[in-house]
Amino acid sequence: MSTTQKRKHLKYTLATGWLCLFTMLLLSGSVLTGFINGNFASGTVVDKQVYIEQIRGTGSPRESELHEITVRYQVAGETYRIYVNAHIYAGMGLIEEGDNLTVVYSPGNPAQAQVLSYALYSPMVSILGYVTFVCFLVGFPRWLLWRNKTVTDEAL
Repeated sequence: MSTTQKRKHLKYTLATGWLCLFTMLLLSGSVLTGFINGNFASGTVVDKQVYIEQIRGTGSPRESELHEITVRYQVAGETYRIYVNAHIYAGMGLIEEGDNLTVVYSPGNPAQAQVLSYALYSPMVSILGYVTFVCFLVGFPRWLLWRNKTVTDEAL
């Protein structure tokens, strides 16, 4: 592979990493903004439920487990509860009743809230985070090595 082709692949790798990072920020932007602005409270997991859902599609019907947690938090002396689809985290035992989580709420309506850790670690963001990490892990060191070298087209 020639140096030009290697640099082209490096550009694609880094572009993919930047695109994934930008998408992750868009998906969790409102939660991060609320956290930075100080609209957050400490919440406690008060209930953890597992529901079995029948999924129908083109194939045969199958069952899927849905893990939902209830988080209680207080804002200005009032107590609120939100229900959160805990994805795989509750199923893997990473979330239990009594755990403390950070809840980011809307300043105009504190009943509208999201759990910070799930906004940032939802399945889509988890996948994008992994891809971003790998892209930068592979691409950034090569970029540091090649950034000042001149390109000579060499054929193998």
